Amino acid sequence: MAAEEIALLLRRIGLKAILDLEREDPQYKSICRLCGNRTVEDVARLVMMNALISYRLAGKGEEHWQYFADFFSRKRSDDICEEFVQYIQTSPYLAIGRGARIKRIGKICKYRPDLEDLSKAWRDLARLLETDSEAKTVVFAVKMLNYVYMCCAGVDRALPSDIPIPVDYRVAKLTACLGLIRTSPEEALRRHREVQRIWSEIAERSGVPPLHIDTVLWLAGRVVLYGDRSYAVPEEFLSLIKRFCNR
Repeated sequence: MAAEEIALLLRRIGLKAILDLEREDPQYKSICRLCGNRTVEDVARLVMMNALISYRLAGKGEEHWQYFADFFSRKRSDDICEEFVQYIQTSPYLAIGRGARIKRIGKICKYRPDLEDLSKAWRDLARLLETDSEAKTVVFAVKMLNYVYMCCAGVDRALPSDIPIPVDYRVAKLTACLGLIRTSPEEALRRHREVQRIWSEIAERSGVPPLHIDTVLWLAGRVVLYGDRSYAVPEEFLSLIKRFCNR
């Protein structure tokens, strides 16, 4: 599978259709539920923190975000940092390494991301966490902050093109089975910088920023790899994934 073919397909689908598709993302829907219950600043901080601890989950990611929305829709405290620690201690999806998650949140919970400048938020998060700006949870947090902006303001907005795709197992597997990297999904996950470079090149050719390509891959992966419903993923993209990844 040539990267150019995928880029042309994404260009035909277009950014507008992909932004519409993002509204089908279960994570997007969970975030939208909070917009009616909390201030935009609170929602941004809570979503940012949840994204930064969304790793090694004891359950499905979709259910983790649903639990998050349930918890913070009914829970309210004057101290958002204390409130979030209570959430970590309570959530069944965060049972693995609770102490490490709490420590991580301690570095970031007072930060107020600027939803108007996500490039700055991206740099700030990496600096505050003393980690690589291309780390999976850091770039994922920026994508989720854009969901906050879109949900709470009721508008579409494209993300900056220089922020790379978050490489989880699903992205690694699709990258491998599409033949974009000639290795196993497990090795592709370890070579996440190379996977990011591949999708950044496809993004440049297609005109669709990497973090929006991630939505298409994430939802298509749910359909093809796990037999989930279609989520309105464009049929031509699903057909492409099925042709190469169902073999």
